Amino acid sequence: MSPAKTMRFITAERQCGVTLIETLIAAVILAIGILGIVSLLTLAKVSQHESMQRVRAVGLATAMLERIRRNPAAAASYHRGFDSPIGGASIEDEPVACTTDATCTAAEMAQRDLWAWEQRLDGELVSVTDAAGNTLNTAALQSLRACIDFEADSALSKANTGVVSVVLQWRGLRDSTDAVAAGEDVCGGATAGEDPARRQVIVSTYVVDERELLN
Repeated sequence: MSPAKTMRFITAERQCGVTLIETLIAAVILAIGILGIVSLLTLAKVSQHESMQRVRAVGLATAMLERIRRNPAAAASYHRGFDSPIGGASIEDEPVACTTDATCTAAEMAQRDLWAWEQRLDGELVSVTDAAGNTLNTAALQSLRACIDFEADSALSKANTGVVSVVLQWRGLRDSTDAVAAGEDVCGGATAGEDPARRQVIVSTYVVDERELLN
């Protein structure tokens, strides 16, 4: 065999196969790609959960406004201000039931509405009992509190005609910022605004007591 032919044979033999370094580089690139996909899925899941929380909060606030619209004669009775939040069983005693057999005044209906709404805030209507006998709420938002603020229209000088705002605040899954500036009213008092993971929803409307305007 000639020297030239021998050299060609050795060169072809060295070009065959994949080295261990090339395999490790490919594995690292694949692992980085998988980690990116997992992180994206986790972020999407958190965003979806927080969106569902906000939708639920808006639904709860709207439900309270509808109760006030059905009982405009006692709109001022729904006022709790920002220092007296609703939630966490703040209303201990169940008010009188307003049924066809037991009628009640507009103010009593307002107290009943507040109690029934707090039951929804606390998730009392959707609960399960664990193995230890503890009752767990499955629909309540974490650290949920609500405030109802009613401001009568000063131009009309009517007690139950004005702007009512329903504020819901709860604890989200991660730190964030909201639209409450320093010094503004926070549902639950000043200390309630120290949680960096706070979320809030504010729904406002104008309530008119037509019978009051006729007088």
